Amino acid sequence: MTKPAAIVIAGTLDTKSEEIGFVRRALERRGRRVLVIDCGILGTPTLEAHFDREVVAQAGGGDLASMRQSRDRETAIPIMNGGLELILSGLLADNEVAGYIGVGGGTNAAFAAAAFRVIPFGIPKVLVSTIACGNTRPFVGIKDVVLIHSVVDILGLNSFLCSVLDRAVAALDAMIAVSGGQKSAARDKRCVAVTSFGSTTEGATHALQILQAQELEVLGFHARGVGGEAMEAFVREGRIDAVLDLTTTEIADEIVGGICSAGPNRLEAAGNLGLAQVILPGAIDMVNFGPKITVPERFRDRHFVSHTPLATLMRTTEAENIEIASFIARKLNEARGPVAVVLPMRGFSAYDREGGPFFDPKIDAAFCNTLVAQLKPSIPVRRIDAHINERPVIEAATALLTRMMAHSNAEGTGQ
Repeated sequence: MTKPAAIVIAGTLDTKSEEIGFVRRALERRGRRVLVIDCGILGTPTLEAHFDREVVAQAGGGDLASMRQSRDRETAIPIMNGGLELILSGLLADNEVAGYIGVGGGTNAAFAAAAFRVIPFGIPKVLVSTIACGNTRPFVGIKDVVLIHSVVDILGLNSFLCSVLDRAVAALDAMIAVSGGQKSAARDKRCVAVTSFGSTTEGATHALQILQAQELEVLGFHARGVGGEAMEAFVREGRIDAVLDLTTTEIADEIVGGICSAGPNRLEAAGNLGLAQVILPGAIDMVNFGPKITVPERFRDRHFVSHTPLATLMRTTEAENIEIASFIARKLNEARGPVAVVLPMRGFSAYDREGGPFFDPKIDAAFCNTLVAQLKPSIPVRRIDAHINERPVIEAATALLTRMMAHSNAEGTGQ
């Protein structure tokens, strides 16, 4: 009889045997199979692991005895992270992973972060930790993780911590029951990714309605850095069939130095895989920061708008828009699949329209002219005399995308 997929717990059993043992027993009482991976190095574990620390170290390319002797955390933790990732990858390839739970402070959260990078979207992931309060981006990355703040330190069992751990176990158990531990539900529709932002939401809503009316599934990605990264990851995992990139503001942040960059690899995944994509470069008129007090001093003389008390927008300059256009052109020129660009000639965001605080036709024209000049002649560009959030622009972009998808589908079926 085939064994059911297991819940994986990875952690330092030299310091967290008692707590991890509590979680393991709680899961087993619920009928769940559990696999424990020991990532500890120095002390002596009091809980037996299915993958002991020697195996993890070896998988990461290290020698446990040498690591114990040197006591160098800076090199040891990356080795154990690498071993954990390799072991998890093997378990995932064999469909052995139904879920993951991490328990502990900074070190155990770092191991959980390594696990989250490997485990696909859709498989339940939970972290109970003291780090689940504050800047959690380094630990969560772009993945669908449930964070539970332990409040008290995870330093021995007590009534409060046991209550927190029991609730975490119940949540994980329920998520696995709903998902079946599968990566994702089977898709019965072709799927389009759409990027959006507060200042392009109106246009994104029009696009959503048009695409859904054509029996397409739409996944929206909030273009605040993590959203763009997540979209690129979804594309690489084969979850997306086409992209309507309606908001490329993350590129402005990458180039100028805002807080919503999706990194230098933005606009690559769909092109590398040959997917149909239409680029409607929304919100390239702005760079994103937090509260006004957090804006770097070097920008003090620039033009700002307060989007919310926690979000400050800075108007891009002509030189910055030229650089943004060059970035987009380079990425699109390398695409292996069908690409088209739609340019709204009356503004790129809710703030960049006639009468708006960022409206500047001269700067916008510099962006458009640079992009057109640097794109390959084979990439079609449509200039629409309307604002990005208006229906003529969205209807042109969605029509282009659905035609490209139909053509790709016909080629794929030999029609």
